[in-house]
Amino acid sequence: MAENLLQMLMGVVDNYLVAQIGLVAVSGVSVANNIITIYQAVFIALGAAISSLIAKSRGEKDNQKVLRYQAEAIFATLVLSLVLGLISLLGGKSILSFLGTEANVTQAGSFYLAIVGGLIVSLGLMTSFGAFLRAQGKPRLPMYASLLSNLLNAILSALTVFIFHWGIAGVAGATVLSRFLGLLLMASQLPIFSIIRKMRPTVDTDLLKVALPAAGERLMMRAGDVVIVAIIVKFGTEVVAGNAIGETLTQFNYMPGMGVATATVILVAHSLGQDNKQEIRQLVHDSYIISVILMLLVGATVYILGGHLTGLFTTNTNAIKASMVVLLYSFTGGPATAGTLIYTAAWQGLGNAKLPFYATTFGMWVIRIITGYLLGITFSMGLAGVWIATILDNVFRWGFLYYRYQLYQIKGVGI
Repeated sequence: MAENLLQMLMGVVDNYLVAQIGLVAVSGVSVANNIITIYQAVFIALGAAISSLIAKSRGEKDNQKVLRYQAEAIFATLVLSLVLGLISLLGGKSILSFLGTEANVTQAGSFYLAIVGGLIVSLGLMTSFGAFLRAQGKPRLPMYASLLSNLLNAILSALTVFIFHWGIAGVAGATVLSRFLGLLLMASQLPIFSIIRKMRPTVDTDLLKVALPAAGERLMMRAGDVVIVAIIVKFGTEVVAGNAIGETLTQFNYMPGMGVATATVILVAHSLGQDNKQEIRQLVHDSYIISVILMLLVGATVYILGGHLTGLFTTNTNAIKASMVVLLYSFTGGPATAGTLIYTAAWQGLGNAKLPFYATTFGMWVIRIITGYLLGITFSMGLAGVWIATILDNVFRWGFLYYRYQLYQIKGVGI
């Protein structure tokens, strides 16, 4: 949870500093960050897959298999980083234009995307190395690396904006540099040379069976988010900026659930390696309860303080109103979001990432996008309509994954 909090703080610092440049800048960076979030989702999915396999191998006490999985994960991360980096450099402006952003917003966003997305390998390796350490029972090390990255990012970004006046370029460069330094810290705590010696230009089928559906699930989610942003763009730059500010603040709502979900993947996989079905049942139950309580507490706090927090980013009335809409619906949908996070993690820990992929694909593209368009644009509900559709999507996914999990517990169906 602390690591997630620190990662989110990096986004908050970036958005706060970019907001000082202007609404066009924060809108452009917001749309670009939605693209980068897709990249991040792929790396997180790979990290979840490798966490599951390493934890299961540790439960089986097979250290050689652990090293092999780590080597394959690094190779996959490097290949993905190369592909995504080229997309950012060569196609960034076209992607943002396709989403319907105004010309000045497109210019600002594509510039940020070229720097941060072009060097996405820093985020990719940092995510993979963090997964290695957490699955081996060392969750504090990734947290320390995130703390270092955040402190450096805050200092360097502030210098580039307020002292050197480098604008978006300075904030983007500070973000990448701080991630590379955090990456070096984590690498120093891993048997990196032993892992590199195991590297081959191949990926094990066990890793692919978990990683591909998990990556597909995250891709469906984040690609859908980009389409949602394209819908929100129709409401104007002020609403886009307000939605971006609201989503920056509501990241804290999801932080407990994401932290518990990460632990759930690892612990469920470890218990599966020990063939302890009763422990799995208790882990999933406790994970959901903890997530709901913490997410509601954080969500309520963020909503109550929402007016003051949003005012730190902008004084634009329409942007503040849009941000408060996001805070309200994010808080209201907390229990469903927690259910989606925990039961997705449970299935990934059990080695079946296909069910979350199916649930997310249908929920995002059929429920959230279509309903969001109808409510937001056709029925003129605006941003509120889009966020109502978001809650409906999470309710569906939570219900579907929970139902299949109960079948697994009773009949062993689903693995």
